Amino acid sequence: MSKKMIVGIPGGITTANGARRYYVNEADVRGIVKAGATPIMIPSESVIDLDYYVTICDGFFFTGGPDVLPIFYGEEPHVKMGYSEIQRDQLEIALVKKALAAGKKIFGICRGMQVINVALGGDLYQDLESEYPVAEKQSLIRHFQAAPRTEATHYVKIAADNRLHDLYGDQWLVNSHHHQAVRKIAPSLKVTAVASDGVIEGLESKNNHQVFAVQWHPEVLVATDEKMQLIFNDFVNRLAE
Repeated sequence: MSKKMIVGIPGGITTANGARRYYVNEADVRGIVKAGATPIMIPSESVIDLDYYVTICDGFFFTGGPDVLPIFYGEEPHVKMGYSEIQRDQLEIALVKKALAAGKKIFGICRGMQVINVALGGDLYQDLESEYPVAEKQSLIRHFQAAPRTEATHYVKIAADNRLHDLYGDQWLVNSHHHQAVRKIAPSLKVTAVASDGVIEGLESKNNHQVFAVQWHPEVLVATDEKMQLIFNDFVNRLAE
């Protein structure tokens, strides 16, 4: 039997029945399992053990979640910034750096794409409606959709010569559930997709295949668009390269 790839997924933090709990969403786990890999959750308490996780994991998946605290890119919190988890930010930013330094591949969705960009030297719009350039704001579409997450609501335009284009061609219909977005792009990354208003919807590494990230939520969109599973399959397949 061939070796199964191990994918580390940093856990979120929630409170249920009065107890603080770590969690990973079922849909995120399902995407990795269906692609043929074994997921393991990394709690933020394990920040001291990141070197060990980098050793045992073949790749890392950074999922959706709360806003990234702006102190990590040198700003004060905007009045419309949402809930944040500093422990999770600290763990994920450190893990992005350690994983890439060790030659591991990483995959991010929504917040995951944003935290990867921040970890590598980029920054974010803390709130699109408030901070998007005035000259372009009239074209701003709805990025926090009212429709169910399993439904696609807007198109993304995909640039040529990247892995995302290999999967979906020039454009694809996606879902959208965010009020923050990538602003300044980290130096080691390139844009692979944008919405019609110019908001960045995809990032990859410039010079290698280590980073692959999208702004939408393929893990739940797969319920109505089975081709969204291709993103997970591609990530897991790359881990063996």
